[in-house]
Amino acid sequence: MSSEETPDPRHPAAVTVELGAFQVETVRSVSGPAFDTPPSDEDPFTHGMGHPGEVTIVRGPDKSAALTDWLTRCLVEGGAAASRQAVTVVHYAADRTPLRRYHLAGALPTAWEAASVGTDPGADEEWVTLAYEELTVTA
Repeated sequence: MSSEETPDPRHPAAVTVELGAFQVETVRSVSGPAFDTPPSDEDPFTHGMGHPGEVTIVRGPDKSAALTDWLTRCLVEGGAAASRQAVTVVHYAADRTPLRRYHLAGALPTAWEAASVGTDPGADEEWVTLAYEELTVTA
């Protein structure tokens, strides 16, 4: 396999979000320090591990009711204090083989920018920022 064919967890073919034990949505992208760290001689996936942080999820038009309900409960209805969740972001290769699993312990939405109505190509996207208490990464 050439370096061009090597799966790169930082640039996956697909990204999903799990709430608790259930996959709830395929998303367009997830960004944050642990996801954007460039490769180095050391393990590039240790950045931010074991520490609190934030990630931003870009959702497309196929939004899950479960994730939307959680966002609404936390950010619109003010139920954030009791609504922390275990969230896992999974990066997949083109053949749907999982590359990396990013486990966000005690995740809580802190911002939600809903999609704007219009004809722009990105009009169906929305951005969600999650703060988490601890990050672990597994292959």
